[in-house]
Amino acid sequence: MLTKTAGMDSDSMKKSYHESPERIHEIIMLRDIYEGLLPPRQKQVAYLKFDEDLSLSEIAQRLGISRQGCDDAVRRCVRALYSYEHKLGFMKQLARIEHALELAENMDHTNWQDMRERILKVLKDARAGGETVDGV
Repeated sequence: MLTKTAGMDSDSMKKSYHESPERIHEIIMLRDIYEGLLPPRQKQVAYLKFDEDLSLSEIAQRLGISRQGCDDAVRRCVRALYSYEHKLGFMKQLARIEHALELAENMDHTNWQDMRERILKVLKDARAGGETVDGV
């Protein structure tokens, strides 16, 4: 679910914060989780860029800052979000819980014992902070 970008170099960041809809979705999810940790300007720029889908020029004009200043703020925001996830791992934990829910939804009278064991394993691994056998 989460791409490996927490340790990105500046060249990778130049082209990565807007490269695909999946990446934008991931950034928005991270922003939803860690929004309270972002400075006000980064929150504002991230909202305009990723929710309103404004160009850097449009954001800069709206906020009265330079286009480069806007670009820098978006990059700092994205870097901060991935850093928070790397350190705190809330999105990764959420993915584990969602995986356990999917397993529970697929449980029926023929496979409930196997599914129960798999769900317990996912939840115990999530509690411990390790990766599950299923790779989540």
